[in-house]
Amino acid sequence: MKEKKFQIANAKYAATAMALLAFLFFIFAAITKSTGTRVFCIVLLCLSLLGGCGMLYLAYGSGRQKNYFLYDRRRKCKVSPKNLTFDFLNDKLSEYLSDFVEESIDLWEGFPQKLKIQLQADKAYLPPIAFRMLHDLSLRRPEDILAVFTTCDKKMLAFVCRAIKDSGDEEMASLIFHMKKHTEREKTRIIAFFTKNRRCFEGRIVHYIKTHIEEYEI
Repeated sequence: MKEKKFQIANAKYAATAMALLAFLFFIFAAITKSTGTRVFCIVLLCLSLLGGCGMLYLAYGSGRQKNYFLYDRRRKCKVSPKNLTFDFLNDKLSEYLSDFVEESIDLWEGFPQKLKIQLQADKAYLPPIAFRMLHDLSLRRPEDILAVFTTCDKKMLAFVCRAIKDSGDEEMASLIFHMKKHTEREKTRIIAFFTKNRRCFEGRIVHYIKTHIEEYEI
């Protein structure tokens, strides 16, 4: 996303340069006494204007492209915000994460450095990814839930909890970190938290993306 903004900024600079170049060719065409030179300058002026228009289209036309969560890549069509479903958004999150991990459950073993760097630019993706991690774990067997949660890195989980807290769910973030600090005595609670809140995690993903939809333009 950051790279796209950089490209758009460059397109704007290029369009300005083309406009200045066209103006120079206009001056040369106006002051030259040679008919051949005047025609040549007019041709270059037209080419510069066309190039500038192309750059402006890139900057202002294609620059306002599509919203990541409002575009169905398979059907190649836009999706209305009111029609967003968990299944669709979950697929889009899988698509986003596929460049960084084999499966999103792997994030419980730690965030790849490349993903951390990307999320510095795409901060709006972090809360849905955090809830996606909770949802992934809720789909596992009770013994697997406990094993993954017990052995995961505390700093990584703190990172996830901060994302959940920033989404507005401070109570859930505090509970998760409390269970991590006291895994021995909270084993039953840990399993119950994940297995009973699967639908809750789905709802959090949908709600957060819908209420921050303007932050996902690409």
